[in-house]
Amino acid sequence: MNNRSKNYIHFVPRWLRRIILGTLALVLVVACSGGPDSSPEGQAPTTGTPEAKLEQIKFGVGPYFPTPGENRKQFEPLFQELAKQVNLPAAEVAITEDWVGISEALRSGTLDAAWLGPWGFVLAQHNEPSIQAIATVKYKDKPTYQAVLMARADAPFDTLDQAISQSQTKAKLKLSLADVGSTSGWLVPQAEFKRRQIDPKTVFDYNEGASHAAQAIAVLSGQTDIASDYDRNLDVLVSEGRIDQSKLKIIWQSNPLPNDAIAVRGGLPDAIKTKVQTVLVNFSPEQAKKLLPQNYTGFVKSDGSNYAPIEAAGRSVGTVK
Repeated sequence: MNNRSKNYIHFVPRWLRRIILGTLALVLVVACSGGPDSSPEGQAPTTGTPEAKLEQIKFGVGPYFPTPGENRKQFEPLFQELAKQVNLPAAEVAITEDWVGISEALRSGTLDAAWLGPWGFVLAQHNEPSIQAIATVKYKDKPTYQAVLMARADAPFDTLDQAISQSQTKAKLKLSLADVGSTSGWLVPQAEFKRRQIDPKTVFDYNEGASHAAQAIAVLSGQTDIASDYDRNLDVLVSEGRIDQSKLKIIWQSNPLPNDAIAVRGGLPDAIKTKVQTVLVNFSPEQAKKLLPQNYTGFVKSDGSNYAPIEAAGRSVGTVK
């Protein structure tokens, strides 16, 4: 890369660099997986073309767990089973390092199906209406979860109202939101601040772009005063012994939000789409325990309409027009 290109990239906004780099990384993963992302000689490309015959099926997932290796370990059993059910080999599961990247990969047709956060699904479908949600995951038998804002247990405030007041009248409190593709970590808190008619970048010493895995640790270590997260992630961190939840307190939580979507790209053959949906919604408790991360107990059917509140939040903050 020449110096001129380097200088250009330097001035591209960080969120846009993440989309570009995340998409390029996914292209490389698929290209190196040994599967025919480019079809055999004489055949049309398979990705994104409704009439093409699939030679393999490509799945992807966002950064739910702290490392790509852990993500792959947690989600690959499910994707391998789905590939088996549609009688196609599965490419290596594509893992992105941010939530926007997985959304963009599905939108661009790099992936056939993906486990998406709610905001990631809404963003992907907004940019490419042919993308469809076919199922919503259940966590502890519920298809919903909640976004939270948390602080240290010994913080001198107990509610978001108190935190806002303190930050406006005394030294600004540090606020950390997750990356801009995260539902609970960015979108929903931003919509809440919008509802309260305040600008978090003005009221707080503001930062965004953190991974969920880092948020609770940042609060406990004193790197930030308040951080966004979601109840499911706190469950994981506690169950793995990574945090002591008694040292944290929740100062705000959202209304119930629809859990993650399993979504498919436009042009995926109807027979494959229907088969995958049928397999998902008919998961037994035994299958869920074997094939899904801890506390994920199956799926309910979705046509995408249950994600309307997420789209409304996106419109309220001006990200979705």
